[in-house]
Amino acid sequence: MLNHTFLFETDVVESRQKIAKIRIHNLKGIPIPPPPYRDLPNKEAALLLEIETNDGVKGYSTSGYTHHSAVDLIEKWIAPRIIEYGCDPFRTDRIPLLFDRHTWERPLGRMLVAALAMIDIACWDIKGKTLGKPVHHLLGGARDRVPVYVTHGAAYDGAPVYSREELAKEAAHLVTLGSTHLKNTVGRQAIPDPVDDYHRMAAMREAVGPDIKLSMDGNLRMNLAQAMKLCQMCEELDIAFIEEPIHYNDPANLAHLRSRISIPIAAAENEKFSTLQLLQAGAVDFIQPNINNDGGITAAVRNAAIARAFNVPLSHGNGNGPHNIALHAGLINGGLVEYHFHKWMAYNAIFKDVPQPKDGWLDVSQEPGLGLEPKDGLIEEYSV
Repeated sequence: MLNHTFLFETDVVESRQKIAKIRIHNLKGIPIPPPPYRDLPNKEAALLLEIETNDGVKGYSTSGYTHHSAVDLIEKWIAPRIIEYGCDPFRTDRIPLLFDRHTWERPLGRMLVAALAMIDIACWDIKGKTLGKPVHHLLGGARDRVPVYVTHGAAYDGAPVYSREELAKEAAHLVTLGSTHLKNTVGRQAIPDPVDDYHRMAAMREAVGPDIKLSMDGNLRMNLAQAMKLCQMCEELDIAFIEEPIHYNDPANLAHLRSRISIPIAAAENEKFSTLQLLQAGAVDFIQPNINNDGGITAAVRNAAIARAFNVPLSHGNGNGPHNIALHAGLINGGLVEYHFHKWMAYNAIFKDVPQPKDGWLDVSQEPGLGLEPKDGLIEEYSV
């Protein structure tokens, strides 16, 4: 009798590449260019994760969080456990299983997910460098450039909120630099004021003309009535999309809003409800996986697959745009990438070769991995 048992090399030989070191660098006081026409912010903080394998390959990532508790979480718990188990950086679905009892609903849940996202992104960087391929090729290589929009007009360091005139002036300036799509935050008032936000968006539209795309970000701040009023007033301004206008991304409220406006709705950057629930409710036109806070590239690929099943494209609503380029370039339903002006300047200060917006597009790095290497001496100079 023939024995039909087949052995594959991967079944009998363990990969020799292991995660050997994990370092989290808490960077402070990095000089950055301030926004146009303002003096602040002119410095930035960042968490930079560095993973090194036993054969000397290094992967890097950053986080949307800069809180010191993330440093403690990685240094005292996550890193020792990963190194103890001798994890292979290619097995990015295996690493979360070491922590699978600590879900979103448990203490440290969201911070843990963000910390594991940093691990995941750095591992993908290692995968690309080991194989000599850019990460977007490993994900499918759908395209080599992606569309980009620039978010601006956010006040930091206790600075006063932008006036309508300041917003308009800054928007017009960014257009002269080649921006073709701009986004601004709405609902920022102590009590959201749709009428004031309409006038702010109208001032921007007048300043940039009819050919520049404008979008709005609600940051989960409005109730249904406020979001409805704002969107209905702004329809005449030809708004490209509104991002997360409703408290908690409530699927039913988003679906109700979507049925009564012509402005497309994007959600799932700050995710309380799952991508599946939003899609099943018919609540969104774009899904926004946030790789830097919500599980990394591996989790974003799962969300993208769900979105594709519903014929819904991706759009990106997180300021860590240079790290998200690979996802949107790699996947067939990838879409817009956000460059938040503040974080864009921070990326330029931290990394050597950051893709720069040109006429509304970003050319994707063809270097192995993610193509984002820290500048020489940066870690030594700005680590706390």
